[in-house]
Amino acid sequence: MYDLHMHSNCSDGILPPERIIDEAKAAGLTLAALTDHDCAAGVLRAAHRAEAIGQPFISGAEFEAEYHCELHILGLGIDPVHHSVTEAAKIDRRSRIFRNQLMLRKFQKAGIDLWGELDKPIETVTKPDIAAALVRLGCCRDISEAFSVYFVRGGEFDIPRVHLSRKRIMEMIAEAGGVAVLAHPMKIKGDAEELVRELAELGLWGIEAYYSEATEEETKHFLRLAEKYGLHPTCGSDYHGPKRHGIAELGCAWRDVPELCETEALLKEMNGVTDQAPAGKLIQRRRIRAFCSIDEFRVLADEVAEELPEEFFKGLNGGIAIIERAKLHEKSKAMRPLYVLGEYNYGGHAGRWINLYYGSFAKVHFMKRGEELKAELRRVLLHEFRHHLETRAGEHGLEYEDAAYIAEYVGDDE
Repeated sequence: MYDLHMHSNCSDGILPPERIIDEAKAAGLTLAALTDHDCAAGVLRAAHRAEAIGQPFISGAEFEAEYHCELHILGLGIDPVHHSVTEAAKIDRRSRIFRNQLMLRKFQKAGIDLWGELDKPIETVTKPDIAAALVRLGCCRDISEAFSVYFVRGGEFDIPRVHLSRKRIMEMIAEAGGVAVLAHPMKIKGDAEELVRELAELGLWGIEAYYSEATEEETKHFLRLAEKYGLHPTCGSDYHGPKRHGIAELGCAWRDVPELCETEALLKEMNGVTDQAPAGKLIQRRRIRAFCSIDEFRVLADEVAEELPEEFFKGLNGGIAIIERAKLHEKSKAMRPLYVLGEYNYGGHAGRWINLYYGSFAKVHFMKRGEELKAELRRVLLHEFRHHLETRAGEHGLEYEDAAYIAEYVGDDE
């Protein structure tokens, strides 16, 4: 029994990626894929948990494509840190923020203030989150009524988001080393076969014929299309976590039929998933593509430091120190470790200096080299230099921001 369609709290699910893997193990899944909306931010976390507990796992993401109705395409077996995937995530984040802000302003003008009712960052808020907020405020009886009243297509509060084209999403999945699967095709409005034919010509690999909400007739119809266009049938629950209204349970779409067993065997082979390597190539990549040496790391850090204005270094009498070991934050959790990448130090006879923890970078950014790693170093150094400049000026803004982040990290699994 396997499930290739599930979501964590890196998009609109309830559970963190590690907990999703624990749930998959408890459900007895023989293969699981994390497919968060338009991002793969939780994939490596899930992969490491899968490796630790022996849960067969492959990477994934669910991308929304431009179309006249909802159209989602799963990218299975993708490299989660490939630049195509990360760029798509950035585009989606900007589009979602713009849509959500505009929508909330429209509600506010209509006398419905939802800003204080949302308990998620603006970039992750979805229509169901807004619908749930409307229910809490007493504007509707339930989420279904909220959608029928406020989110009618073309209505005042139905604000479309900008999505990548179907062709670009298919290209992006291929560039990231994955295969494309048409998600819940039974939700397509209009001529589904015309769309399947178009996507097949663009390189579609599979079709989610077995889906948690599909009828037997719908499943048979899309199995026929899969055979006609040479596609591999898959199954997925679209799991978002327990207590999520209207969302099915893990593995519920599975049927013990030859076509699904064949698909599972193919995906495991393609992604190197075995009993000895539950997360397959995701973990193997780490071993093959070894992190840069500490000497290479020093060179990159020096290059980044040279880019910065001389004024930044005033008073930093201890300079920048490269620490070889990894460092866990004092409030780090075993299930979701929090590594310290950089650290600003001041006070006492030692003066002021910045630590960069090479070992922590190796843990967090182990798949990045060259310019990608340099960008992470730049981000961390700018963060620590902000601490330095604010401290010298008697300001503490970043300290408060960091404290708020840690408080959220500590409390987000409760």
